[in-house]
Amino acid sequence: MSGVSVLLRLWEQSGRRLRERCHGLTDEEFFWEPCDGCWGVRRNPDVPGGWIMDYPDVAPDPPPVTTLGWRLLHITHGNWIYWEYAFGPARRTFLDLPIHGSADTAVADLAASQRPVAQALDSADDVALGRPVRTPEDQTWPASAVFRTLLNEQVHHGAEIGLLRDLYRSRSTLRRPPGS
Repeated sequence: MSGVSVLLRLWEQSGRRLRERCHGLTDEEFFWEPCDGCWGVRRNPDVPGGWIMDYPDVAPDPPPVTTLGWRLLHITHGNWIYWEYAFGPARRTFLDLPIHGSADTAVADLAASQRPVAQALDSADDVALGRPVRTPEDQTWPASAVFRTLLNEQVHHGAEIGLLRDLYRSRSTLRRPPGS
């Protein structure tokens, strides 16, 4: 089995699992803040499209908890931009990407962002995995590192999205610490 076929199978399986996990996602879940101080997706009439994501230039340490919507857009934007620089025209930046203000449009954009990555993997071979490609940070990585980064983000944040959906559904029965 080739490295490309392993990466492609993992990409497709984890992508399908994430899309299934997002099936029926509501706007209320998309914007839900499970604790104070979350980074999320917020309405802002002063920007094109009317929405922003909390994402300061310098992240605090530790970074805050992020909403399900933030995580979904983070995965999607990573897919678009890493593909753009590694395999596409390298013109767009994160600022050019839409910030979706609804669960339906965000889930649709996630699925759309997964397709070019899958196509790039499907058209690659093991030699191509070692070829240098650009990153959005103007670095050069082997193509395999770009695919591994996107796969890691999809699996990692996808699992967090699944957990947040579980917590959202169970929020009325969550145990509170003594004295709270």
